[in-house]
Amino acid sequence: LYRESEDDPTVKRVAKNSLVPMGLQLLNKVIDFAFAMLMLRILAPEMAGRYYFAVAFIGYFDILVRFGLGTLLTREVAKDRGHGNKYLSTVTVLRGLLWLTSLPLMAIVILFYAFSGSMTPDIVIAIALFAVGLIFSSLADGFSAVFYAHEKMEYPAAISTVTTVTRVSLGALILLMGWGFVGLAAVSVVSNIVSASILGFLMMRHCFRPHPEWDPQTGKWMMRTSFPLMINLLLATIFFRIDVLLLKPMKGDEVVGYYGAAYKYIDGLNIIPAYFTQAIFPLMSRYADSARDSLMRAYGLALRLLLMLALPIAFGTPFIAEGLIMVLGGADYLPDSKIALQLIIWFLPFSFVNSVTQYVLIAIDQQRFLTKAFLIGVTFNIIANLIVIPRYSYMGAAVVTVLSEFALLIPFYYAVRKHLAPLPWFGLFWRPLLASSVMAAVMWLLRDIPWPLLALVGA
Repeated sequence: LYRESEDDPTVKRVAKNSLVPMGLQLLNKVIDFAFAMLMLRILAPEMAGRYYFAVAFIGYFDILVRFGLGTLLTREVAKDRGHGNKYLSTVTVLRGLLWLTSLPLMAIVILFYAFSGSMTPDIVIAIALFAVGLIFSSLADGFSAVFYAHEKMEYPAAISTVTTVTRVSLGALILLMGWGFVGLAAVSVVSNIVSASILGFLMMRHCFRPHPEWDPQTGKWMMRTSFPLMINLLLATIFFRIDVLLLKPMKGDEVVGYYGAAYKYIDGLNIIPAYFTQAIFPLMSRYADSARDSLMRAYGLALRLLLMLALPIAFGTPFIAEGLIMVLGGADYLPDSKIALQLIIWFLPFSFVNSVTQYVLIAIDQQRFLTKAFLIGVTFNIIANLIVIPRYSYMGAAVVTVLSEFALLIPFYYAVRKHLAPLPWFGLFWRPLLASSVMAAVMWLLRDIPWPLLALVGA
């Protein structure tokens, strides 16, 4: 239905670039959810815990290989599309070198876990397969960044649905054949190859035809400029997922499996701020250069929209958590996964605010301040987890996640107030907060009625 033209209103373009990817990603999450229902039942909590650990492990090295270069690529090409090939070519070379650098680091960390008795051969094989997949996922990420800069977010979104269907179809076959989570890791390599190939072909048709181009000065500048972005993302991931790496040696694979099942819903919800901020980031980057008042208005509107979603979800999920986990993983994951979900869902409003605030600060070139903020949050998160996990297990980890997200909001807001303008917090929060409180009261009154899950959500 959408036909691009030069005189498109900004609102129309942003709506297309946020709603289309968000809708397709929600479809992807529905497909992933159906697959998770099969996977969690076949693997059971212990094997599912090993799989979640391998995914979390490779996630940190994925950040190292990408190095924040995708965000920088989007920002710079959005300002001047004529330099698209130069930046894409440079990013591709740099990521290849970073991938080679990551391999010995991966081996060192694996040996550390092996000496502590927390690493099994099947996890090592899965991590090795994921490492191969990093080559193709980093290529796909570079192509996607070009589409984002050209404000054609629908193309990467559509291809992500194609690769999700490929991954889930092959993954279900692999599980039914008894190849376990190692087979799932092999499937991820195939799906990454499919994604990179199709995105590369579409980029040549709709953006430009890439050719080798290397400028050492550009490479040095991009590494230097993107380093804070990489550190920020690494710290954000440590901030958000260090609990999984600590739970495994302290409490074992089964507890990680319970915690990971609860996180399935969190991961699904996190696509909302992720794709919304991606859609408005090119616009905010332009406003940051020429119209700070417009940037502030866009930021305020983004916060209002995200809070309208986050607050009702946070208030309502504790009442339906048992049904959600029962649908996802079955009785084997109760009551532990239910308790984890009831606790960790409260991080959502703070996380939605922090997600868009982070990109506002990047747009106004304050990425180095983000590093300081994430250092504060990560320090709090690690110390608190080391204190509470031995005694309170996944429940302590969930509470620390919520408190850490709030702790991150404080320096974020300080930076916005200092470098942009103060925010009307009361005006942003009071309406969705009041509505969510009334909704929670209704759900509390209905708590003893054995309604079907969907009927309770509707009420």
